Amino acid sequence: MSSLRTFILITQCSSELGKWRVLLPCVVGLSLAACSGRVGSTGAGGSQGGGAGLTVTLRAVPLSPPSHTNLLAFRTTVLGISLIPATGGSVNVPLNSDLYRVDLTKLQSDTAFLAFSNAVPAGTYTSMVVSLSDSAVTFCTQTQGITGCAAGSVSTLSVGPAIPVITAAPFPLVVTRGQSIGLAVNINVANALTVDEHTQVIGDVNLGAANVLTAVVLPPSSSSLPSSTLDFIEDVTGVVSSVDATKQSVTIETATRGSITAIAGPSTTVSPNCTTFNLGSTFTCAKQGQVASMETVLNADGTFTLLEYDPLGTTAGDWIEGVIGLPPSSSTQFQLVTNDLVLAPANSLIGNNLDLGTPVKVTLANPKPFVVDTRDLVVPNTSFSGATDASVLAPGETLAIHVVSFTPGSGATPAAASVDFVYLRFTRVTGSVASAAPPNAFTMQSFPPFFGLTVPATIQLSSGSSRTNFDGITAASDLVSGQTASIRALYFGPPTGPTPTPSPFTAAKVRIH
Repeated sequence: MSSLRTFILITQCSSELGKWRVLLPCVVGLSLAACSGRVGSTGAGGSQGGGAGLTVTLRAVPLSPPSHTNLLAFRTTVLGISLIPATGGSVNVPLNSDLYRVDLTKLQSDTAFLAFSNAVPAGTYTSMVVSLSDSAVTFCTQTQGITGCAAGSVSTLSVGPAIPVITAAPFPLVVTRGQSIGLAVNINVANALTVDEHTQVIGDVNLGAANVLTAVVLPPSSSSLPSSTLDFIEDVTGVVSSVDATKQSVTIETATRGSITAIAGPSTTVSPNCTTFNLGSTFTCAKQGQVASMETVLNADGTFTLLEYDPLGTTAGDWIEGVIGLPPSSSTQFQLVTNDLVLAPANSLIGNNLDLGTPVKVTLANPKPFVVDTRDLVVPNTSFSGATDASVLAPGETLAIHVVSFTPGSGATPAAASVDFVYLRFTRVTGSVASAAPPNAFTMQSFPPFFGLTVPATIQLSSGSSRTNFDGITAASDLVSGQTASIRALYFGPPTGPTPTPSPFTAAKVRIH
């Protein structure tokens, strides 16, 4: 490729997109095309005028328990995905968002929808190239048995771009015309991080290292998925951009991973929040402009079936979701490490001023009573519901907070937010199975140190209208002592004190690695 052509393409990207964070995908995509010998090539003998359907999801393989560090967030931005044909060139697989950002700590139990193409040319593909940028890990240290991060230990380590190439099975991948293929890209967190086992400090992050990225064919070999589907795509949270009552479809626009449209079916349920907001107990609960979360199933053709709809707010606004690392500093103040965002479509208070993995100092401002986002799972009675001060909060809990004012961070000063509403939402955490009592519960141990859990903790399972989903096993009866398990669960704090919670976790998802 001539230097003049390179300059023209970079200039075009710059003039159209402006900011460096948006320019970077153009530059990295250009470098990938340059390596293949042509720009915009689809390879495999022609253009994307027809062929096979390819759906790509994203997962994370967690640190093996017992964890030697406390991983609060691990963000990365996916800039592009390309398949490399045996004949040369490359085939781009369009991402679900032009700037696809994700926190990998959420994906130790969950799956995110990453990319889709219904026009992958038939042929043999030798590898997949994934372009990553703006990666950073936020962690802390703590002595085993003490709850919360050690004071002053929350740190963030940022790294530059990486362009890992997946060459192991299922590659070479043979694609035939009319075929529907699902691939899950797995990011191995342990292989990407260098952790000092004695100090719990993360010294390096390398997403381009060997065996960090792998791929597997979907669906999983064992799961509780409905037949003929590819994967669960869970906790899709954002602003409802459209509702089609005739098609029974709802579209949620996320702040970091694009939009997803799901279609309700006979087994679709709605959360108790619908009744709380006086919106009924059927799909009619879904309204444009709401802030909501939905549980979905990804179908083989790239469409989504709605499992459960969960409104969090009746009007659009700014929300921050994050995990508590430090014990609350007072009855009105605490700190979150950001794992997800919801941004108001207009006049956002946050805008582009908060990254995933960023600590935020939170101040309660005339808050309404706290709410547990139960989603109709089996949950214990706890002091969280109805509380209005930070004394009930515990490290390891994940909260969604409604922002009424926001000040961006500057230098060593963290971002600050005043909030008037607090939900208890789903913590993602990995440990090992200690024992099982199917179908209602099992126990886990070897949690990250900052949870302060030194004995096995009971994990409540649900089998009603909102049921616990399983990945890696088909049901709770397959749980075996010693398995590495990642859960997405409501966490109610350590089972200690004068009124301990007998089941500190209520799991919406269990993944066995």
